[in-house]
Amino acid sequence: MFNMLVKVIPIILLMMIGYIIKVKNLIKNESIRDINKIVINISLPAILFNNFLTMKLEKEYLLIVLINILLLIMLYYIGTLINKTEKFSHPLNPLIVTGFSFGLLGIPLFRTVFGAENLGNLLILGISNEIFIWFIFFPLIKLDSSKNSFSFNRIIEFFKSPITLAIIFGILFNILGYESIFKMNNILKGIYETFVFLGDLATPLILIGIGYGLSFTKKYMKTSIKLVLFRLFLILFLGYIFKFLFINKIMTSTNLFNYAFFTFLILPPPFALPILISEIAGKNDLEELANNTVMLSTVTSVLIYIFFVFLISNNL
Repeated sequence: MFNMLVKVIPIILLMMIGYIIKVKNLIKNESIRDINKIVINISLPAILFNNFLTMKLEKEYLLIVLINILLLIMLYYIGTLINKTEKFSHPLNPLIVTGFSFGLLGIPLFRTVFGAENLGNLLILGISNEIFIWFIFFPLIKLDSSKNSFSFNRIIEFFKSPITLAIIFGILFNILGYESIFKMNNILKGIYETFVFLGDLATPLILIGIGYGLSFTKKYMKTSIKLVLFRLFLILFLGYIFKFLFINKIMTSTNLFNYAFFTFLILPPPFALPILISEIAGKNDLEELANNTVMLSTVTSVLIYIFFVFLISNNL
């Protein structure tokens, strides 16, 4: 239990540091945005490349990715279906119940507690989330709101993303058996070690950024609490049904994969959701409510994860 306390304390302290930086006005919002760009375009791709390069790839992983995409699609349409009922109807239902902040919260949480060497258990689920967000979730929102056709630029943006390129090249080099070359050739080994250093930057910078961004609007709290609880219930309920019916039949789940699966399901919606809503509907109450809900969901996820880590501490 005390070993888990050592792993949990950095999560709490780094978020507190971020909040203190904001309160003391030590860094401007623009600087935090620039730091987030470094994380998204450099640190996270470095983590993903290294892990996909070294992880053991199994054939069943492709099926798990497809099943997880199906789960995310179902969650979206269940949210849409629930809007047919007057009592539970809300414009944010379909948007808030699916999609996850995998890179900007899932990776640092799981990596802090279980180590970079076990991150592959979470990455398999993360691939499906990235495909869903880029090719299904964002286009669906835009199609439903504006009736525009799907843009080919979306495909180009996906494959130009440093995160996507890191995943593709990591898997490709792994399949071709280049992992040993990266560890034997001095130049490539130096590049690999550089990626390790860059990846180590991600967790503290992300958690500080999350702490910095924490802000809540009182008038939206009641609705945000309902949306967060609704999201958690629906995702955990349907997620574990999918796991028992499909995933457990495809692969033998280890404890680490089970922990990764739970970590994935409790993650908040994508941090970019309020921005996307503002692009579609303009600056309005819905965007502010979405931002408040994402922030509340983030805090809730961290608290649940800390409790979860202490709960499983005897098994580690």
